[in-house]
Amino acid sequence: MLRKANTLEPKVLGDQLALLVSSVVDYAILMLDPTGKIVTWNEGAERIKGYTADEIIGRHFSIFYPPEDARNRKPDWELEVAKREGRYEEEGWRLRKDGTRFWANVVITALRDESGKLRGFGKVTRDLTERRRQENARDDEREREAARLRAHADRMAELERTKAHFLNLASHELRGPLTVVRGYNSMMQDGSIPAEQIPAVARILEGKLAQMDLLVEQMLETARLEHDTLELDKRTFDLRAVAQDQLDIFRPLSRGHHFVMHVHEAPLLVEGDRSRIATIIANFMDNALKYSPDGGEIHCTAGRRGSQGFVSVRDSGLGIAAEHIPKLFSRFGRLPTEQNVTIPGTGLGLFLCREIAARHGGDISVISAPGDGSEFTLTLPTVPA
Repeated sequence: MLRKANTLEPKVLGDQLALLVSSVVDYAILMLDPTGKIVTWNEGAERIKGYTADEIIGRHFSIFYPPEDARNRKPDWELEVAKREGRYEEEGWRLRKDGTRFWANVVITALRDESGKLRGFGKVTRDLTERRRQENARDDEREREAARLRAHADRMAELERTKAHFLNLASHELRGPLTVVRGYNSMMQDGSIPAEQIPAVARILEGKLAQMDLLVEQMLETARLEHDTLELDKRTFDLRAVAQDQLDIFRPLSRGHHFVMHVHEAPLLVEGDRSRIATIIANFMDNALKYSPDGGEIHCTAGRRGSQGFVSVRDSGLGIAAEHIPKLFSRFGRLPTEQNVTIPGTGLGLFLCREIAARHGGDISVISAPGDGSEFTLTLPTVPA
């Protein structure tokens, strides 16, 4: 047997529907007349938009739109779409009474009587600001993750390029000294080198072995920097003594060069990894020898400027054009000059020097000009005696 649904008188039904609409707090539900003026207002509208019914009824609903939308008559256009299509829906910015914006889902429905005459519009608005914020946060996180993945991919590609460069560098730079060592070794074995020349040959071999050792050490140091595993054995020492030690090591290696040492009278105490600071000064002196092939004076100065101690090495050699100086401190940064083709080097030395100096709170600077030689300066903070 079919059961009839309970029916209510139209007036009772209308009263209950009005009660339902007025009680909804999560949605702004209102009626507009055919011109867009507000006719009804519910608790949800007051909560979301901030106006009381007395403040808002009778006003045009364009008051809820940002100024740029109101100027472009967007509210009227929406009503025209709803009138033509029966319904209009969008998400966009709307305004509260206090002027703040909120992200809203808006549905406007054309209301017609039985004859089809337009009686007004029903408008339902929901505040989606929090949902949008969460969506934006998720989008931002996805973008950050994508950026991390891109950076990781770029890093891996750079490491592959660096590895290939390392292998080519090792092959090229090690082959030269190894060829010399093998040649002299063969000559000594077959007795073709006179006894009186053996000490000179031994010095040559020692220099070539030192060259290979420097290359291997530079590659290892670069790898430590790449993987952030460079450890510093920091202790307090006199910067003057380290500079003097390196000058004593390089003086016998010079050919036609004259080393001049200028030393500050008082101790220059710094805190750092002595062996690595020595490596920086050694790099300066090695470059001074290599890039002043015609000899001349090489001045090494250990001094103080305010609270900073410094060691500078100045030569009178080939010099460097100003536009090439920044490249000196990049990885594999050898300069594109004809002279460099015949001068051995890895392009890692000054890159490592600046990185190590930075990890000591210091810096490296250079003054140079073509034909006027170069002066490289290491600056480090001093510590009290």
